Amino acid sequence: MATVAEPARWATEPFTTGTPEQFTRLREWLRRVHFTESELCAAAGVPTIAHFTSAEAGRKVFAEPADAVSLLVRLFFDGARLPWSVVRGVLSHDELSILTDLGLLQPAVADAAACAATVALFPTEDLYLVSDRVAGLETVGMGLPADLVYTPLTKEARHYVAMMPRVECGDYLEMCAGTGIAALLAAKQFARHAYSADITERCTRFARFNAALNGLENFTAVQGDLYEPVKGKTFDIIAAHPPYVPAEETAMVFRDGGADGEQITRRIVAGVSEHLNPGGLFYLECMLTERADDPIERRVRRMLGPLEDEFDVLVVRGAAAEAKAYLAERLASGHLSPEAFTRQSGLFRRSKIEWLVGVTTLIQRRTAARPVITRHHTIGPDTRAEDVRWLLGYLSGTVEWGDEENRRLLDGRLRALPGTELRTTSVLRDGAWVETGLTIATSIPFSASSACPAWFPRLLARCDGRATVRDLLGWLRAEGAVPEAMTDDDFAGLIRELADVPYVELDAYPLPERGSGNPPRVA
Repeated sequence: MATVAEPARWATEPFTTGTPEQFTRLREWLRRVHFTESELCAAAGVPTIAHFTSAEAGRKVFAEPADAVSLLVRLFFDGARLPWSVVRGVLSHDELSILTDLGLLQPAVADAAACAATVALFPTEDLYLVSDRVAGLETVGMGLPADLVYTPLTKEARHYVAMMPRVECGDYLEMCAGTGIAALLAAKQFARHAYSADITERCTRFARFNAALNGLENFTAVQGDLYEPVKGKTFDIIAAHPPYVPAEETAMVFRDGGADGEQITRRIVAGVSEHLNPGGLFYLECMLTERADDPIERRVRRMLGPLEDEFDVLVVRGAAAEAKAYLAERLASGHLSPEAFTRQSGLFRRSKIEWLVGVTTLIQRRTAARPVITRHHTIGPDTRAEDVRWLLGYLSGTVEWGDEENRRLLDGRLRALPGTELRTTSVLRDGAWVETGLTIATSIPFSASSACPAWFPRLLARCDGRATVRDLLGWLRAEGAVPEAMTDDDFAGLIRELADVPYVELDAYPLPERGSGNPPRVA
């Protein structure tokens, strides 16, 4: 008779609730022994703590637990089980009690003579955070427990944090919060009060521990199904990084988002109209499906429900995977059974799902009666959070522009964006290369390319912020570069199109300076 494998469960409690004095003592000691992001990364020769976790070659300096910081790296990053004699040889009794009193170090389940860390503990952005590790977990049974608290150091989680809007606000809410990293950063940096909400009790405990660990009193972690624990409250900013992997069953709460991956996302977006203040921002970082003849930005707008006309929707598209290839890879890797593959393939076909696309989405509740925005752009290698906010501000500020506003551009000045590329296409005919096309392209702040007329390079070369648009048009006419039939209004409309991409920068809407603002986008 076949035996049924025991489902995975946690073998130990992750930590205990401490006093404010204990948390202060831990923070101060970690800084005193140089367990900070800047010092760890400098020693390993890597840019961020996320790179530190996988920088094996650069971390040879921490291989032997000869001092406090090396010991912490081995226990809390690597999940090593070390003899208690080694731990006591490095840490004094008082230092060891800082960790054991909070339950962060315990006897290993398999060997009581060995010391094991119950969680990952790491510094990031002037915070100390705990989460579950990706290895060295103290569990019993097969697989991983469904309520694993996902590390915020993965590429996807770091991108979510890097692209989050960081603007001063009153109340801030993070949905599907896990460790609560976005809400914790908000509480630390720019929000009057931040809330983290998650459906699992374990994630809620981790978020509360993290707030106490950082001494943040303007933070509240709540547990429940999406907006249920904050029913009746409204917020200035709502952020969400929901589970989005297509899955028929929820094996991992942080990961699985229903058969098409959008089950939780749809419910979150549907609740925005009830919980977002006028002028507020909703930020969504996830994967969505691209369906035949139904662009993502239009589908997101419909998710808002009956009040959709109160909101601007801006979708910035990232990496994409063809739906058929995605399911085939999941089947080949063992993440889908043949039966589940057949069912999900059928669902994708009936739903006309063609692509799975990573998206950064900003939704803004408008405060004035004007047309709403529904747009998409494509992310570039250096797109930042402030670029997305700038674009939303530009689009909402110019949505009502007509011919008169466009004519005013003639008296403004233009700046071409650094890094703009000009690409020519040529065809070999009768032994000679014949130019057949000209394309303008940019990747900063967003990726775009467009066919353009032959005189465009001459125009952009003179867009240095000194000449007015009217001066540029006069120069092009004098050179015979533009068609004789092009009127002032035609040229103004063309400049507006260039600014919408953007290929050029207008005086009235200067782009954020590079190298300022939020952390850069994760490559």
